[in-house]
Amino acid sequence: MVDRKVRLKNLDGDYLYPYTDNIPAATANVAGKVKVDTLPVSGSVNAISSGAVFSALANKLDKTATASKASADANGNDISTTYALKKVSIATLASSGTISLADNSVNRIVPSGTVTFSLPSVSDHAVFHQILVQMNLSTKQTVNLGTNNYFSKTAPEFETGRYNIIYEHNGAHWVVGAIATGAAE
Repeated sequence: MVDRKVRLKNLDGDYLYPYTDNIPAATANVAGKVKVDTLPVSGSVNAISSGAVFSALANKLDKTATASKASADANGNDISTTYALKKVSIATLASSGTISLADNSVNRIVPSGTVTFSLPSVSDHAVFHQILVQMNLSTKQTVNLGTNNYFSKTAPEFETGRYNIIYEHNGAHWVVGAIATGAAE
């Protein structure tokens, strides 16, 4: 027997095609041909191939990785170095000698001898620079604050007691002041 291609006509004169050439597109309600997307496509109603799913997932962040937006703000600034932290570490300083203070730091000192603070150089004047030193003087000591620029143009005087020494850079110089702390007298 020889295979021959046959075209069939119905009573209306329409040619009939085999079902394999005339399958409707599949929908949620109609069985039919299924179109497959080889890449994920937004808004597509087509099925997606497993290769496309694999490729899309391969570009996603690992479950233990840190997303760049988790450690940066919307402008790409590193959060840990750009913004003040809720908990700030306090550095314990040496009790005497020349002590270098770090920019934007919080420090504590209990002087046991002469103290000279050395202040950091500032080159970026577009950001705020400050230093806090919490000092507890159990006996009077000589304390050189490392600058001759003071708040209210007055140099602090230290007796025994507790003080907060506050440094701010005004764009040209480090400026310092001190506030005695403790119970009201």
